[in-house]
Amino acid sequence: MLLAALASGLAFVFAAVVASRFVRSRRPAFAVWALGLLIFSAAAGFQAAGEAQGFGQVTFRGFYLLGGVLGVVYLALGTVFLLAPRRVAWICAGVLVVITVILAVDAAVIPVDQAALATPSGVLGGSSAHPTFPQGSPLYIGVVFLNILGSLVLIGGSAWSAYRYFRDRAGIDRVVCNVLLTAGALVIAYGFTSAKTLGVGSLDVLGGYEAVGIALMFAGFLSLGRIGQPATAAPAPVSVTAGSTKP
Repeated sequence: MLLAALASGLAFVFAAVVASRFVRSRRPAFAVWALGLLIFSAAAGFQAAGEAQGFGQVTFRGFYLLGGVLGVVYLALGTVFLLAPRRVAWICAGVLVVITVILAVDAAVIPVDQAALATPSGVLGGSSAHPTFPQGSPLYIGVVFLNILGSLVLIGGSAWSAYRYFRDRAGIDRVVCNVLLTAGALVIAYGFTSAKTLGVGSLDVLGGYEAVGIALMFAGFLSLGRIGQPATAAPAPVSVTAGSTKP
């Protein structure tokens, strides 16, 4: 519970920092990234609440919709706004909004096996004997395809940006930022994958991966303008005499 709560808090603060960058720059990528981080924060919050009190219908539906599908794909949309032509990015945003509405409705009405929520494998949708929800549902399809697609875009976009900045010698801070963003996204993706398919069924372990991953991404973002920047020279002393300025 504490690890998931830590991940939620870090993501919320991260979202606030990115939102402040949007206020200054008005770049849509920052607004979408802030939204994606808020979604991630809410998902980790549902996870922490479920671990503390036991997963019920509300905590499971919120955790799976926000954490299993929407968080990573909205972060990936921010990457699309950064790298793709503006028209393509806005088309992707419109399509994603429609998909989000469909998935949200499905998450609200889909039948959930309450008994399966007593185990970590059930919460993560991995129980074959008591499936948490029907595998033909839009939510299940979204988990499978949108999560994979979002992870590929987010990780691939950050890795490509790191390579491009390194190649063009655009600044070590940008290289470090994108390397840490890539590493953090990989850690989170591996956490979900290992928890679902590699036999690591503990939600505590998943919370640890989430906390480490979001901390790496946050550190990468904070490195912009702070690493490899030349020190600012101190201004020469100035004296004012008889209306003239002399160094």
